[in-house]
Amino acid sequence: MSSPRILLDLSTTMRWVGPPVGILRVEGEYARFARRRLPNAGFVFFDPDDLCYRHVRDEAADAVLNEDAVIDTVGLPDPTGRRSHKTNIVPARLRPAALWVLRSRHQALMALERMRRTAPPPLARAAERIQRHLITDKDRHVMVRSDGGRRPVWSRRAALGPPVAFGPDDTLVCAGTGWFHTNIEAIARHKRETGFRLALLCYDIIPLLLPDCFQPHDTAMFRSYTDVAFPAADLVLVNARCTQTDVQAWCRAQGLPLARTAVVPLGADGPMPPSDDAAPPALPGGLEPGRYAMFVSTLEPRKNHRVLVDAWRRLIDAGVPQATGFRLVFVGRFGWNVEPLLKEIAADPRLVRSILHLPEAEDGLVAALYRGAAFCCYPSRYEGYGLPVIEAFRFGKAVLASTGGALPEVVAEFSPCIDPDDAEGWTVMLRRWIEDPSARALYEARIRTAFGHPGWDQAAAAFFAQVGGATGIDA
Repeated sequence: MSSPRILLDLSTTMRWVGPPVGILRVEGEYARFARRRLPNAGFVFFDPDDLCYRHVRDEAADAVLNEDAVIDTVGLPDPTGRRSHKTNIVPARLRPAALWVLRSRHQALMALERMRRTAPPPLARAAERIQRHLITDKDRHVMVRSDGGRRPVWSRRAALGPPVAFGPDDTLVCAGTGWFHTNIEAIARHKRETGFRLALLCYDIIPLLLPDCFQPHDTAMFRSYTDVAFPAADLVLVNARCTQTDVQAWCRAQGLPLARTAVVPLGADGPMPPSDDAAPPALPGGLEPGRYAMFVSTLEPRKNHRVLVDAWRRLIDAGVPQATGFRLVFVGRFGWNVEPLLKEIAADPRLVRSILHLPEAEDGLVAALYRGAAFCCYPSRYEGYGLPVIEAFRFGKAVLASTGGALPEVVAEFSPCIDPDDAEGWTVMLRRWIEDPSARALYEARIRTAFGHPGWDQAAAAFFAQVGGATGIDA
């Protein structure tokens, strides 16, 4: 009889390039904990060609989880079958030849990459020299690190092993974006056939609650996924009581069976603020320590950068940023449907001078920005958790947060919450905290003396304890 296994789905992490953010950070932290601490854990990747999971080889898992390598996923068909990909119409057995026709430069780069990684040094150096003539800016984003060093790219054949032979003692743990990167109907079918157990981490159901904040096809994909995933799961884990209530209410309203749910807060680790006599951090864009407010989030409509821009314009009209030298900083990648807001900012020289956007900030820079910020903002319309709020608290920063979703639960008594649609309320609070630092001092003192939050190891241990408790595996 085989030993019970915990199999973590890395399909999201293995498709990602760049600093891990949001869901990527959570999936990576839990996977690294499992790699270190759970001898019965393994890693799997959903193969869209065969609609099954394959084992991830140990060395590939280590390289990806250490952010030392990426996997070449060019040419993979859409696993959901709901998006239009050119590769979907090419039979799997013909796809390698087709890619040499359709993506010949990329295929040549990858062939040279295999040589660079595995050939004797003289051949490896020759392969790298040839690659330099073929790499475009798009390739450089994948193949070159921010420090200029090379990032190894693994082929799928090198990274993946045989299909997973699930058994009734196995537990599949999905903590990524399964609605994009797997086929939940195929997973549910395999579960019925083999009897393995499914533990699903649900960060939120915001696409179902606020569909106007998402592209219609994304909302439809998420709905199709949850319609199957919630009934199929033996355990649905969430990060806040608000999300647990949302999931339970949604399933009742839709007539969907729902087994056990459990609340496990996310973790937060990272560099802590330096001592008072430490040198101030180097800041980009002419920022001065203590003279900016910061919002860390992807730019997209749900995150509600709009209310901050509207409030900031009112503050400019009142002369507040000009008199105080204060600026507003957005840290996060571009999302969808932000072009109107960006054009609006670009068309107003006053906003251009006082709003700074940093779309590709590495962890070290984000830490320096937290340290230098006077305070932080989080005006999101709805959140399943709001990890940047916790990160701000860890740096001793008070946060102007919204009342959306789980944010009041996460913020608790450590900062105020404002209606995300109340531009006047945001204007008043921003002005107060900019002009009178004592207005936020009570919260800062409370954060320093009373705030505590689990680190990632503690959060991961609690997560896998719930997985073990629900499935009978000693995690």
